Amino acid sequence: MKTPSIPNTGRILDYWLGGSHHFPIDVEAAKVFDTVYPNFPTVFRTLRDYIGRVCRYIESQGINQFLVFGSGIPTCGNVHEAVPQAKVLYTDIDAINIELGKEILANNPNADYAFCDATNFDTLNRSIVTQVLGSIQRLGIIFIGVSAFIPDETLANVLDTLYDWVPAGSFLALDFDGEAGMQYPKVLELLESTGEPLYMRNPTTIRPLLGRWRLTTHDIVPVAAWQAEPSSILVENKEPVFMYGCVAYK
Repeated sequence: MKTPSIPNTGRILDYWLGGSHHFPIDVEAAKVFDTVYPNFPTVFRTLRDYIGRVCRYIESQGINQFLVFGSGIPTCGNVHEAVPQAKVLYTDIDAINIELGKEILANNPNADYAFCDATNFDTLNRSIVTQVLGSIQRLGIIFIGVSAFIPDETLANVLDTLYDWVPAGSFLALDFDGEAGMQYPKVLELLESTGEPLYMRNPTTIRPLLGRWRLTTHDIVPVAAWQAEPSSILVENKEPVFMYGCVAYK
């Protein structure tokens, strides 16, 4: 495998989560981010925990097929580990992540990895989808760690396309970077230097992007607060939010 010369957010996340599928260039980038905000590992562990909770919730709704966008590295509590009985197809645009993912999943009959640009659903080979997932029924779409890098109009179009494609009764799990990032302009500069501008949002700006997708009763909340059984007691969040999460359905 060719050693990359450009860091990748998925592999940086793997490093922060304590994984082993990253390269020196990713570690160097992670350490630069750490100098700006040392709690980044905690932020992304919280996000990975959120992935586990939403996947288990979607599975509890009778769904055993998952399609994952912008997957990064499929370890450290990613989808197939959260719902081990389900069939999972991971996708990404990064060739090295795909190669690593295929190696990791080589002996797993229920999971595989393929190329897909999350901003263009047509780049996904549909025959691979049916090969991995089987006959497409109700799906769990995991769109986490992706929206922050997609402008509003494009994101709304992508989610609308997914709505048309999935069967009725399917679920969509998302996250969105919140306003807390505005407190760290150096982080934005670092991301832009890697060619990844960041789009930060709040519940008011998120809702219109969902289009025809209907929010579950969990609504849009900070990812740390999202629980499968929503509390009837609402606690006002006074701290800037790094990431919001929500689950929607068709």
